[in-house]
Amino acid sequence: MRTMSTSSWGLAALSLCALQLVSACEGKPSLQDRYTDKPAGSSTTSASAKPKASPVASATASARKMPPRPVPLGSSGPIQPNAPQEKQMMAIHYCIALASPQPSDPIFDEDAVKGMIKKLGPAVRSADKGKTPPNPVTLKGKRLIAMEMAIGCTARAPANILTARAGIPLKQAYDAGILVIKCRDNKWACHQSTRVPEDVLCHAAPRRQPL
Repeated sequence: MRTMSTSSWGLAALSLCALQLVSACEGKPSLQDRYTDKPAGSSTTSASAKPKASPVASATASARKMPPRPVPLGSSGPIQPNAPQEKQMMAIHYCIALASPQPSDPIFDEDAVKGMIKKLGPAVRSADKGKTPPNPVTLKGKRLIAMEMAIGCTARAPANILTARAGIPLKQAYDAGILVIKCRDNKWACHQSTRVPEDVLCHAAPRRQPL
């Protein structure tokens, strides 16, 4: 991944409010939190070693109508803070759609998800190469699990933390109603689909106050 120059920091901060989908700048509910409990369309319309999609996830994905992807499927990006505005907006819409349930998706299983979050806490701490926040794993809108860390959020990180470190297959997360596993560190955020394992999208998300 390329590092950001000082001249692009202002645009990076602006991109943070849009691309991160979490209005940390003003403390308002995120776009993703607003939409992830609504079926898509109801009221709104990594570079290497790609995992193989499960039959269930592939069948579900083939029936879904997704917005345009800012980069081809199989590429995780990342979307840079100085990317054209059109590409940044495509990333916003695509990330919202990833976490938006459709009638064919499993219902949310609260007990199962609570168990996953409990396992993911130690897994995030073991993967973080910096100072992990006190409560690194949270549920967003019942459909997205967010993992906060200081250093180490890459295209491979969400699936690696979930499956290799916490011992939770992507399909198990999907069957519990979780549609996206997301990591965020001091510079980047990556969204891992549980429907289609090869669908990962990363973008710049610099923190105002790094961990």
